[in-house]
Amino acid sequence: MSTDTTALQRGPRGHLASNARIDAVPSASEYESDGARLLVASTDDVLGLGSDPRVREAMAAAARKYGLGRTGGTRAQLEFEARVASLLGAPGALVVNHDMALFGLLPTWRMASHVRASRTLGDTVHVSTPEDADAALGQPGLVALVLEAVHLLEGDLELTPRYAEVCQRRHASLLVIDDGLGVLGPHGGGAIEHLSLQAQVTLRILPLGLAIPGAGAIVLGDPELLEALRGALPAPGPVSLAASLKALEIAAAEAPRRARLFDVAQKLMLGLRARGFDTGPCVTPWIPVWLGDEALCTQWLAALAGLGIFCRGWLAGPRSRLMLSAPATTTDAQLVQLLEVFDRLSRKLQVPEPGSMLKEPPTLARPGSYAMAAPAALHWTTVDLPERRPLEPEVIVPVPPSSDENLSLKARVYDAVETMTWRATSVGSTQLRRSAEALRALVDKRRK
Repeated sequence: MSTDTTALQRGPRGHLASNARIDAVPSASEYESDGARLLVASTDDVLGLGSDPRVREAMAAAARKYGLGRTGGTRAQLEFEARVASLLGAPGALVVNHDMALFGLLPTWRMASHVRASRTLGDTVHVSTPEDADAALGQPGLVALVLEAVHLLEGDLELTPRYAEVCQRRHASLLVIDDGLGVLGPHGGGAIEHLSLQAQVTLRILPLGLAIPGAGAIVLGDPELLEALRGALPAPGPVSLAASLKALEIAAAEAPRRARLFDVAQKLMLGLRARGFDTGPCVTPWIPVWLGDEALCTQWLAALAGLGIFCRGWLAGPRSRLMLSAPATTTDAQLVQLLEVFDRLSRKLQVPEPGSMLKEPPTLARPGSYAMAAPAALHWTTVDLPERRPLEPEVIVPVPPSSDENLSLKARVYDAVETMTWRATSVGSTQLRRSAEALRALVDKRRK
């Protein structure tokens, strides 16, 4: 039987495509590809810390001390978590090997979720607005909302304060995935720090591998709650932790580096808008350029590579776009070079008519600005039908009250993790699979 690889490549909403293969990274602003030097217009390493000699030396020192294996129970993890909590002003920190794996530890929780981009949370009630979240959390049994605070595909911040108000009113926990670590906030603590909402968030999940290099994610929250989760997921290896910690220390100490990143983003956005490009609701250094056609986006990527520009694009049919994120190490001369290439290609290739001719200086999410989104054309806010699903009221079967209803958040997490760990170690794999299938069948029957 043949396999439909197209569906696997595309995923549920689209996929990220690069216009060149990277052979070496001599600096944050230049890549080597097939013997040529390419100017970087799109990168995850927006602060340039992945190429910083201090970060590389910290990795080398950890490799000499621990080797390259993922060694569990090292002192490096405890020291990393203590230092991160101090740097980010959090009461406690935990590091895990994957940001989304954390939600699998809460099998007894029924949650609503508002995540965009390429993340998916299957067993949650998907919402698109604070009003949807309010209605969802009003259903019996829903105890939490998972929110993605930074939308990397559109460069805006979610309406996190409104979602936080909904959670407070509904007495629900707020779990935030925050990709703004190192970039947003007075000290680089992310979007939640930028919006001063630390006290209203139960768990903050800060993925590593963007502005702060590394793997896995940092989880911030109440120390007792984090201890209930400790040990249920492995931590990244010591080499990765060493790189992430050194990068965090540099980002916290070098505020001008973050300021330069926003300067680069503002100059780039102004230049693009002046040339008729539509950058949508962007207020962060992750800048989208709307093209609205997958074939056109692919054509632009190829043309940029031919002119010495490394770029990425989000290929998603009529919602396709280029994804720009120039690093803080980009010089003014390199910015001029990049804008000249876009100007040259705009006369050769098609540029869609922008829905809004806004050319005034954009208000970016710098510390103290509290910007969350810029005015944008309707096509940026239009949600595709597969993405927005109507809330379906669930038929709730009355259950006799139990003492579990009075458990604290920490106690519920502890019980869930303890139960899963006991079952995984005490029940055979076949029996465990059959139990899971039976539970799934029962849930499906109730939903019908």
